[in-house]
Amino acid sequence: MRRYVYITLMVLLCSGCQDKAEQERMKWRQTLGWDDKRPYGTWLAHESLTDYFSDAKVETLSGKFRFNNMDDKMKYGHTGPALLILEGFDFYLSDEEWVELKNFIRTGNEVVLFSNVLDNKIEQDLQCFMKNSLSNRFDLFITDKELSNQNVLRLQKVQGRAYGYTGRSLKAYFDVSTRRIDSVAMDNVDTASSKYQEWAYPDTLGYAELEPDMVRYKLGAGHLTLHAAPLALSNYFLLQEGNVDYLTGMWQTLPENISRVYWGTYGYRSAESSGMNVLWKYPATRYAILLALLALLVYVLFEGKRKQRIIPIVAPLRNDSVSFVETVGRLYYNKGNHANLASKMTMQFLDWVRTHYFLNTNVLNDEFIVQLSMKSGQAEATVRGLMDMIHEVRMNTALVDDAYLYQLYNTIQQFYKNEQV
Repeated sequence: MRRYVYITLMVLLCSGCQDKAEQERMKWRQTLGWDDKRPYGTWLAHESLTDYFSDAKVETLSGKFRFNNMDDKMKYGHTGPALLILEGFDFYLSDEEWVELKNFIRTGNEVVLFSNVLDNKIEQDLQCFMKNSLSNRFDLFITDKELSNQNVLRLQKVQGRAYGYTGRSLKAYFDVSTRRIDSVAMDNVDTASSKYQEWAYPDTLGYAELEPDMVRYKLGAGHLTLHAAPLALSNYFLLQEGNVDYLTGMWQTLPENISRVYWGTYGYRSAESSGMNVLWKYPATRYAILLALLALLVYVLFEGKRKQRIIPIVAPLRNDSVSFVETVGRLYYNKGNHANLASKMTMQFLDWVRTHYFLNTNVLNDEFIVQLSMKSGQAEATVRGLMDMIHEVRMNTALVDDAYLYQLYNTIQQFYKNEQV
């Protein structure tokens, strides 16, 4: 009897340790959420907007907001210029959205974009190329390498002052040294140079390790400001001594008569809002969808009233491959080889993803997470959490005990269940 008591206590202790590790991991997750008070949320920066723009009305945009939905009220419906603050990690947008965003700027408004990765169409249009973009999103805690992020950031108008923290990397910057001319236009200099006439040559407002990380482009009556280190808006950065002055210095470069502020947290933004938008964009698929809807409507109108026989319930085919995996899993579990079992579980899941969604699982990066989320119809946060665990198992950085194995199994099974629904 005493033996079983000891076993029970050990299981409870392991579960408690696992819960604590999971809580610590979630605490340091990079979200940049405007309502997130954790270290890498942006609650402080968002809440302080009224201190810097006291006469402006602040409005928070949905993470799914598309720029081709901007109406005239958003562009013109204010007494002074509007300020659109966009902060996240990967920023992609459609051609139509880029046109609308430029129209928003051209009418006299300000856009400040914080991003680690820029859409190629923005880089080509501005001839501003991201260098040394940050990619440590799978790291859970601060590493020795990241201790070098002290005194990294500087502002052009604040000489002799440096800002930084002991946190994740801030060392990203832009290459704005040259304006490249397309070879196809070399025979006509006027044609080549006209491509860049709408964008004035950028002003450098800030530096990361003496390289430009904050640049501003003029377009029409407004401006587009790019910042290469979105974590400069994080709670963790702003709580370090003196760093609030960095935020003050950034906002002071904007016009004083800002009358409305739009704040948009986009996280990892894709060029298309949904699969339906992609299909609707092409005439052939658009007409096919309309024809299918029309046929469905005709069927409902003329066939819906007919009586139909009761359809017998047919038992679904048994998935023998799943049963085999479960049998092998029990054998590994009984032998206590939890790490090997966790590896087999993740390999089986990734094989299922390859055959079911036709996705390449060699690199589990952010693009893969977005694609899997869109194809499975599951929340991006759910997919990202599962990928974090799979990454830990593959890198042998996880303590695979009973509790961890139980959580991994339940997470994968919940994914299967939600996908079937």
